Amino acid sequence: MVILGLGTNIGDRLANLRQAFYLIKKIDRLSILQVSPVYISDALLPKNAPAEWDKPYLNLALRCETQLTPLELLKQTKQIEKRLSNAVKEHWGPRVIDIDLLAWDDLILYGNGLHIPHEHLHERPFALWPLADVAPRWRYPLPGTMQGKTANELTMQWGSRFTGTAPLRTQQIPQRIDTPQWVGIINLTPDSFSSDGLLNNEDSAWKKIHNLVTAGADILDFGAEATGPNATPLTPEEEWKRLAPLLTQTFAKKTNWLVSPKISVDTRHALVAEKALALGVDWINDVSGLEDPAMHQVINSHRCDVVFMHHLGIPVNKNHYLPLNQDPTQCVYQWAEQRLKELEKARINPSRLIFDPGIGYGKTAEQSLEIIKNIDVFHKLGIRLLVGHSRKSFLTKFTSKPAEKRDIETMLISLHLAKKSVDYLRVHNVEINAQGVKIANEMA
Repeated sequence: MVILGLGTNIGDRLANLRQAFYLIKKIDRLSILQVSPVYISDALLPKNAPAEWDKPYLNLALRCETQLTPLELLKQTKQIEKRLSNAVKEHWGPRVIDIDLLAWDDLILYGNGLHIPHEHLHERPFALWPLADVAPRWRYPLPGTMQGKTANELTMQWGSRFTGTAPLRTQQIPQRIDTPQWVGIINLTPDSFSSDGLLNNEDSAWKKIHNLVTAGADILDFGAEATGPNATPLTPEEEWKRLAPLLTQTFAKKTNWLVSPKISVDTRHALVAEKALALGVDWINDVSGLEDPAMHQVINSHRCDVVFMHHLGIPVNKNHYLPLNQDPTQCVYQWAEQRLKELEKARINPSRLIFDPGIGYGKTAEQSLEIIKNIDVFHKLGIRLLVGHSRKSFLTKFTSKPAEKRDIETMLISLHLAKKSVDYLRVHNVEINAQGVKIANEMA
């Protein structure tokens, strides 16, 4: 049993951890068995360290099995560190990624660039808590008063993992790297199908945003134009008038959050996308599937990621759906394949694209469910995948409850999609979905 510790405090820290995780999974003769939760902590610094080094770290641990020797594994991890960061690491200094060999069964090894286990491991909750999450019965092998104690026993000195009262204010955060990323829905509309529109109610909007962020939303998706059946289309000017105040305030308050989510705007209007990108949003979520050439120009003049969705018309027409005598998964797949070719001609890099199969858009309940069952087919497109299934009408196959009361059903579908390695899940209630997937992973 080998425990690797990963840490980062530069740039998009969660993305750094995910990239390192992906590369570690590709190491020959090594298998990752379990991934810990993520912890945030103040930087551990020497006296008189430069002020710019004082940036909070995110840390986690991986429990692995390997046929490599410690030196062989060290060589592999150093190559990954070098690949993800061209800068030379200074001792104690900030880093894009740091990969440590925290423990190797009961091995004690010092020399040749190795320090297994670290002699101060028992004093560092940012390293020991993640280790205890994946190897609670691992025993500290170094001589002294801690020798022979399990990782679980050693962590008892700090109390709760969630309060931030441990040394360096270490605490567990809800975001994880081994589950889909959660896209939290913020509807600034009076006609949302799920009855959660927040138009003209600033207090409710901020409560919603706070709940999504503290529950672990990786992306906040702001939408001001409803697209369901009977929705009223908006002009770009009307849509931006709804979006601008809350978006502007959100950017002003982002720095107050422990881990700032990315910001997405759900729009099919190039003018709205342009204004949102000028504010600094990270994503444009285009439910019209990037049909408008003007949107292509906007996208090409910025560096954002872009979601494009399959549909048969916006707003949705309940009487317009995929042919009932054809395989809906193949219909949507072929559409996505063709759209990718068109977007390549428009010089939009596929690495920026995320495909949404459009559950409920131009599909019967049965067709939506069949697409969800076969969702892994879309991985063959070679781009990231997002599914927006939250509270939608296909769930009436399982319940008669109104849309706003379908979170349990949504979460159970999320469990299936998480097992199918969907990259992003767009949901109204991040907390119940994230907790469900987290617990399911722990029980696997």
